[in-house]
Amino acid sequence: IILRKGLMKMIEDFKNMVEKSLNLSEPWYVKGAEFHADEPAIHIYIGVTKRAVIACPKCGGATKRYGYEPRERVWRHGDCMFYPTFIHCRRPKVLCPSCGVQQVNAPFERQDSRFTLMFEGYAMLIMASMPIAKAARALRCDEKTLTNILNYWVEKAVDERKLCDIKSIAIDETSFRKGHDYVTVVIDAAKRAVIDVEPGKDASTVEKFSEKLTQKGGNCAEIKSVTSDMSAAFLSAVEEKFPNAKHTIDKFHVKQLVLKSLDEVRKKEQKESSEKQALFRGRKLFMIPEKRLTEEQRIALQSLSKQYPKTGRAYRIVSVLDDFYACETAEDADPVFAGLYSWMRRSRLPEMKNTAATLLKHKDRIMNYFDNRLTNAICEGINSMIQSAKRAARGFHTFKGFASKIFLVAGKLNLAVSCPF
Repeated sequence: IILRKGLMKMIEDFKNMVEKSLNLSEPWYVKGAEFHADEPAIHIYIGVTKRAVIACPKCGGATKRYGYEPRERVWRHGDCMFYPTFIHCRRPKVLCPSCGVQQVNAPFERQDSRFTLMFEGYAMLIMASMPIAKAARALRCDEKTLTNILNYWVEKAVDERKLCDIKSIAIDETSFRKGHDYVTVVIDAAKRAVIDVEPGKDASTVEKFSEKLTQKGGNCAEIKSVTSDMSAAFLSAVEEKFPNAKHTIDKFHVKQLVLKSLDEVRKKEQKESSEKQALFRGRKLFMIPEKRLTEEQRIALQSLSKQYPKTGRAYRIVSVLDDFYACETAEDADPVFAGLYSWMRRSRLPEMKNTAATLLKHKDRIMNYFDNRLTNAICEGINSMIQSAKRAARGFHTFKGFASKIFLVAGKLNLAVSCPF
């Protein structure tokens, strides 16, 4: 008797656990469960009370029962005791006076999906923290299935998100695949969240975002600040679409431009030198800001600068750029910029002369930094997340899949699918 009571309680507890995980309530109930050792897998069977009154799924009105769907449907559920679990059910149909015959969906499913909501919620959690290929192995399903789940819930969250409170944005580009495939990422600078991802890196990406902003309750005229790189396409599009915004050239891209010129000077001097290896081995020292050098690195850099004077001169120019961005106000920064520009023009380094002309052309937008201190540091932080997402998205061959992964890891989305934990 005691064993029988204990067994009955175990069965009842299992039934309650399944009902909770599947969000079942009247008229849905658990008919039974089986363990198939040959697969191995667990199969759970769900029934619907025959005489229960079910509202029309389309209009919510009173209906009459109209039998069941012709074949039993099967959904993949979350694993139980590390065994794949499958849910079986023949869903009822109803006859509505207004809508005609309607198929009733089960409370645990998303329409047109062969996976339960709990499985999809768990899959989204897994995909946010590991590569798609690994997630597919952990969940014992194929990558295409996970891609479809990811795209559905991310697109739903992105479509439902309002953009009415956006006032400051950062625009950046990142590579999609090897070669020249890029995507443009737009970030809400206040919330530090990705709000749009567009294919390419031309002016049309900014135009498309401005259209989406308007469609989702935002106002282009209310954008007060924008930060981006020096791309001519971005500059012209931002000026046209966000006329009231103060546009700041991101200081990281300015530094990147000057560092690129430094590296070109280094490569040219390296070719001209009889001792090429010393400069090649020490090339990374010239990329370290002067204030971050250790004493050992400082001594090594001084020795290289004497041996390779052109590269040393270019490095000192980069150090002045760091001093420029260390200024507190625009008034303090203006004479530093003038001195930097003059030195670059007189440096007898063609690479630095060309860069000086570019800096002067964009001086106003560069100086805006001292008014709002807006940088793409947010973008740089999120870009590292995006690069991790790109590595995690192995198996994605489309922009859509890559964009979904970016939104998942950096979009701070409110996903409609519930987390199982």
